[in-house]
Amino acid sequence: MPATGQRIIAIITVLCLAASASPARAHTFHSSIAQLDYITAKKKFELIIWIHADDLERLLKDQHGPSVTFDKPKEAERLVHDYLRANFELRTPQGKLLPHHWVGLEVRTHFIAAYIEIPWSEGIADLQLTNRILLAELPDQVNVVKVKQDSADRRNLEFNRRGAPATQPLLTLTHR
Repeated sequence: MPATGQRIIAIITVLCLAASASPARAHTFHSSIAQLDYITAKKKFELIIWIHADDLERLLKDQHGPSVTFDKPKEAERLVHDYLRANFELRTPQGKLLPHHWVGLEVRTHFIAAYIEIPWSEGIADLQLTNRILLAELPDQVNVVKVKQDSADRRNLEFNRRGAPATQPLLTLTHR
């Protein structure tokens, strides 16, 4: 198994262990995991992002005040969508930002799952992804994005403050 695949399995294992820990104990591993699947027949990306709820809620409280809580669904959805729109960006080769169409938010005990669709008719080649989720706030934050096309694995990307670029190509074509 490639090193990237092993790293993703390790991250998922750590996330599962963190989710099973007592809520009173702070977690020691900060991460988000996203699956970005381009559906050719629908000409759009379907995106799911899982983020540790405590980290994101703390950030939103810092930015918008102590009354922010995931217990207020409409406010939580608006704030999370605004945050993700600013920190998870897909751009064309010309730099045009592709719009997010919000689908919904699922709040679990330890994680939130955000569902977004991104319409795009021209496939995944040459698009650039920027993922800054919690990177400015948490020095050890690691963001992993599993890129798929029609449910087939294409590429795994990692974003962090230890050397991984903040913007990366979704797919690099070798036959240019």
